Amino acid sequence: MQFYYDVRHKLEQRTNGFDYIFDYLRTIDNSFIVETGCARQEDNYHGDGQSSLLFDKYINEYGGGFITVDIGEEEVKYCHSKMIAENTSVVMDDSLSFLERLNPVLVSQDIKIDLLYLDAEGGDDVAFHTLKELMIIMPSLREGCLICVDDGPGKCRYVSDYFASLRPPRFPVFAEYQTFFKL
Repeated sequence: MQFYYDVRHKLEQRTNGFDYIFDYLRTIDNSFIVETGCARQEDNYHGDGQSSLLFDKYINEYGGGFITVDIGEEEVKYCHSKMIAENTSVVMDDSLSFLERLNPVLVSQDIKIDLLYLDAEGGDDVAFHTLKELMIIMPSLREGCLICVDDGPGKCRYVSDYFASLRPPRFPVFAEYQTFFKL
């Protein structure tokens, strides 16, 4: 994982979160990762985290598949230009529309997501948008799936409420700048 150690110092508030993610991914063969919101700007590890680049390099080194979706044309062009793994897809679309189309395909092919990374902008109410993304793709999440919400606790408030309402309730397994849950 030299690709990660080369940039780890740049992640600042996301360092512990990505340590957790990569420790988790190393326990799974051929991980399948889905991300909403892609890397948007060169070397912006502090601001955006560059998760798309990190996940792509992980899949390239360890196998699996990775899909990221973003609505911004320039963002998608930038992200696509940085991808190296054969099994990476960068899609330009609204995340909700894309996940609505992706979910039935995954269900019909019995493909399960190991890591869901929710980082789309989502308009006026980004917390509600994030919850809608989760609800749409939920049937395609593997038991034990790691669900990650980036950008602080405000973006995660409805997702946190949802998991707390389950019986038995699910509480974050990690909560700093990023918040993580496990199914």
